[in-house]
Formats: sequence, structure tokens, C-alpha cells
Amino acid sequence: MNIKPVLYLFTLSASSLFVANALYAAPLTLEERVAILENQLSSNMKELDATKAQLKKYESANLPTTARNETKSVSVITSDVASMTLADISKYVKEDIGFNYSGYFRSGYAAGNRGAAKSYAIGSLGRFGQENSSWYDLELSQRVYHDGIKTAKAVVMLDGNVGGQYSAGWFDRTSDNLLQFSDIYLTTRGFLPFAPEADFWVGKHTLPKFEIQMLDFKYHKSDSAAGIGLENWQLGPGKVNVALVREDLDAHAIDSSMDQTQQINTNTVDARYTGMPLWNKATLDLFGRYSAANKTDQNKRDENNGTYYSVKDAWHAGARLTQNWQNGGFTYLTAQMANNSIASGMGLVTDSSALYGYNGQYYGEHTNGTAWRVLSEGENYLLPNVVIAHALVYAAGNDIYDYYTGAHTDFHSTRAVMRPAYIWDTFNQTGVELGWFDQRNKADGESYRESGLKMTLFHTLKVGPSMLTSRPEIRFFATYLKSFDNEITQFTFNDDKKDQFTVGAQAEVWW
Repeated sequence: MNIKPVLYLFTLSASSLFVANALYAAPLTLEERVAILENQLSSNMKELDATKAQLKKYESANLPTTARNETKSVSVITSDVASMTLADISKYVKEDIGFNYSGYFRSGYAAGNRGAAKSYAIGSLGRFGQENSSWYDLELSQRVYHDGIKTAKAVVMLDGNVGGQYSAGWFDRTSDNLLQFSDIYLTTRGFLPFAPEADFWVGKHTLPKFEIQMLDFKYHKSDSAAGIGLENWQLGPGKVNVALVREDLDAHAIDSSMDQTQQINTNTVDARYTGMPLWNKATLDLFGRYSAANKTDQNKRDENNGTYYSVKDAWHAGARLTQNWQNGGFTYLTAQMANNSIASGMGLVTDSSALYGYNGQYYGEHTNGTAWRVLSEGENYLLPNVVIAHALVYAAGNDIYDYYTGAHTDFHSTRAVMRPAYIWDTFNQTGVELGWFDQRNKADGESYRESGLKMTLFHTLKVGPSMLTSRPEIRFFATYLKSFDNEITQFTFNDDKKDQFTVGAQAEVWW
């Protein structure tokens, strides 16, 4: 048999191995590696075409079966290589070097009928058409070890905000331009003998947040300064997720004129049992947390002598039912209960996140009061070309500290946001979002009421029919906001008005 075709293949393989070794030996960037691989692919294609033509000559000359089989093998190789795309090469390189870059941001433009647009009660009326900031999350991860069984990965997450008022975007404490390292941790898999499939991490991180997206608040989340956690440990029908995280707070002086704080070390245990199957397309998640202060002797003296507010332990527990529908929609139904400062967060008109502190601060004398609420969010396809998203919340509390009306506050609130839309095609939707809330507080014999209304007309350019799960998306909107009563927050729009009309556009994307 003529060995010339075999020599072609041997030369081709040797050159590929040489290039591959060069790629690993040189400290090249991802883009440089992809460029080299593309050039080598083009060269290999030309050599394979020449080899295939040469072998066809031998096959036409009634070569033995062995040669014909070699010709078929080369044809298969040529077909496989030809079907590769730049995306395939990029994916291979990314998996090979173990690096990933993902993120999220939203940003846009809006103008009001009286000056700059202002946001009002997003946690009660909904975020659509009244988000006037530019938020971002940027995550970088690098696999640092992998042997087929054990894996270790370093992760860094940055997030923050970029103000849209001025052209300059310098970061400083007094501006709207913010940047923080929200995550810095090492996550592993395969190192724990009792849970080889679980993710075990150490560093600044926390368990995933539970969010009601349309109202932009987290109904279960632990803010973390540093921690240790275990996620996705299969135990019975569901998965165990548990974390111990540090979450220090600045306790404020009772005399507000002092304008002083003292740092209180606090620690939180966050435990969840998730993904329990119930019936067709339905699962149940159970979650809870306990936050406790680890005080110094000086902290205790300052609390006992009435200088600083006393930081009290707090707990939080709940359950979430997830129902996925046959037509692609879904519904989350959640019930939860909390006490002390976590209950105070649930009573807020604005951001109603269930957190231990208020933006890292601790105010007020909490009196072991409790709050509870039920939440529902989801989207359903009423017709193939009609979709509606919703967010519904009812909450109530007894004897809690409210950040506006003070200690020993009782409250109840109702929030409803509906967003129906007509789906023109995969890339276009037109609809309206309607939001309404009513909250009533009672403290020291006084009653306070706040209610509001929002109407947003919109058209979106997008890449899928889902309102809540498909991105990127560009929104053109016109929004009317009205505050009927503002006895709790005392909020007013520009010029001390109780209403506002805005128009604008916003982009939102994750990758």
C-alpha cells in the first residue's frame, strides 16, 4: 500500500499536537488562543482536502479495502472539523482553561414632567417603568484544580451602581457611583466523602437569594461578610443547603443627636431543604435563618446604660411552592414569618427585604414582635400570544419596630402588580403594568396610611416570549405614579407634588 496518505495524516497530527502544546506553554489570552486555533483549523482543512483528493485517486484505481476504509475515515474527520464553529472552539477553550465571565446590568433614560424622574415605593408598586439607576453584577470564576473527581474554583463577584445624572462617573462615598466585592470565595466539589456531589465553599459568599422580581426585594437572603457553606447535598427527596455567615451591624446611639454607632459582631445560620417533588411539575422548598449577636462586654454596658440600641437575636422561617405549567408559565407561592428586626424589614413600604439590619445599620428598640406574609409571583400564557405576569403580597405585623412610625407598631399591607402583554412575535411585546398598594400602620394610638398607584404602558424588544426569564430586553415606556396618602414615608415628588408622569427607555441583560 502506498504510504503517502498516511504520511500526510501523520504530519497533520504532529503539527496539531505542536500547536496545542504551544498553546498550553505560552501565557496567552483567551482571544489569542482562539485566533491560533482558528488559523490552525483553516490550515488543517486545506491539508485534509488535499489528502482526501489524493486518496480518491487511489480508490478509483481499485485499491484494496484497507485504503478505501482509510478514505472513509478521512472523510468523517473532514466532515466533523467542517461542522465546528467559532462558538464550539470558544466553548472548548473556556472549558479547557476553566475560566468564565458572567454578569448582569440594567440602565436607561427617563425624564419626568417636573424635572428628573423619581422612584416611588418600588417594593409595593413594582419596578417596571420607574428604575432610575444603573445596577450591575460582574462575576469572574477560574477553575484552579480538576482531576475528574475533585474540582476547585475561585470566584469573585463585583456589583454596584452607576449614576445617570451626570456625565462623570467617578466612584466616591457621596455619589451614586458604587462598587463593592460582594463575593470572594473558593468553591469545591468532591472533597467531602459524605457528600461528593455537593458544593462546599469558604469565603465571602452566601446561599442564593429568594427574590420577588417584579417588586425588586429579597424575601429570603443573608447578607454576608464572610462564611462557610454547603449547597446541593442530595439527602432524601430534596437537597440540603446550609451556611454560617458573618453579618456585623452598626448599632446607633439612642440619642440621635450623638450621630454615633458601635460595631456589633453578628452571625447567621441559613438552612434550606429544596427541590422536594410534590406532584406533576411541582416542588417545595423550606427555608429558615437565625441571626445572633456576639457582643463584647463594652457592647453590653453601652446597651444596659441606655446609650445604644440593644441588638436582639432574630429568626425567620418559610416555605415556597413552585408550580411549573404545561404551557411554559410558572407560579411561586410563599408563606413566611419572622420576628424583631427581620420582621421590621417585612413591614417596609419601599424595599421590603427580610434582612437583619437596614442597609447594615441597626435602629430602634425591637420588642420581640412578629410579622408574616404570603407572596405569589409568576407568569401565565392566557393564549399563545397573550402573557400575564403578576406579583401579589399580603403582610401583617404586631408589636414591631417600624423605621417610620417607631416602636410597638402594628401594620397590614396589600400589594398587587399585574403585567399583561400581547406577543407580536419572538422579538416584540406590547402591554401595560398596573400596580397598587395600601398599607396601614398603628403606633401609640395613632393611625397612619399610605397608598399609591402606578400605570405603565410599554413596548419591549426582546429575544423570547417570557417576561420574567428571557433577556436581553429593551423597554420603551410611559409611566404615571400617584401617591394618595403618604402618612408613613412622607414621600413627595418634585415640587411637593403627589403625582408624576415619565417617559423613557431601559435595557436589561444578563449573560
